[in-house]
Amino acid sequence: MRAIATIAAAAAGAVLPWADVGVAQDARTTLPDLNVTAPVAPPQRFSPMYGKLRVEEEKWPVIPCDKARLVSAAAGKCQSGPSVENFMSMMSTGTQPAVGSECTIAHHLLTVDIGRFAVEADVQVFDPYKVTAAASFNKFCFIWSGFRDMPEDFKDLNQVTRRGVDWRNFVAGGTSEGAQSTIEFSEGRRACVAVERLGPRWRGGFVWVIHATICQAGAPPIGQADIDTVFNSLQPRLYDPAGNLRAPG
Repeated sequence: MRAIATIAAAAAGAVLPWADVGVAQDARTTLPDLNVTAPVAPPQRFSPMYGKLRVEEEKWPVIPCDKARLVSAAAGKCQSGPSVENFMSMMSTGTQPAVGSECTIAHHLLTVDIGRFAVEADVQVFDPYKVTAAASFNKFCFIWSGFRDMPEDFKDLNQVTRRGVDWRNFVAGGTSEGAQSTIEFSEGRRACVAVERLGPRWRGGFVWVIHATICQAGAPPIGQADIDTVFNSLQPRLYDPAGNLRAPG
């Protein structure tokens, strides 16, 4: 019996150190709680539309100005950017079905000299009364007011503002029909102003939105009368000739 007790005690002594090792391993492998914060995406700076809204002159093809959706009485260079859509284009209101709804928004650019002013203007515009053979229509389409982080977004308006310095005198125009927001800046030796002007109201947005840079040689500031002179020469064309069964006018 004494031999059996001795063997049992030895076995117990052999087990206990291994138990301690197991506890020690558990203690070593236990990880502390970690709080991991995922990177936060930067806020969206431009209108919540599908498509590329940034004006990239070097990538946009030149088109005949008689096909452009923004024209001027003065001859200039016309370019076409990627078309865009808003997320409302496939939605309906009331009992009207969304089937057949579309939202074809043209994005065209005009570079032109108007009097003493060098102008670069782009328009987002759609035809709210377009009718196609597939009975699709643009009635649920609209364009948002444009920039969402003014005045910072003005600095990336086009190639002229990307060279701009000495940004000053920002004036917010609001989001009503016909509203205008402006900011002055300098580009080389030219005095410039960047402008956003909103077109007619349509549903939750507008039929067109124009962004423009207006520059002149020398330092005198560009006033509201100068801006009106330029915009009186710019004409957005609402009618979309592509696949439209409705006659213009």
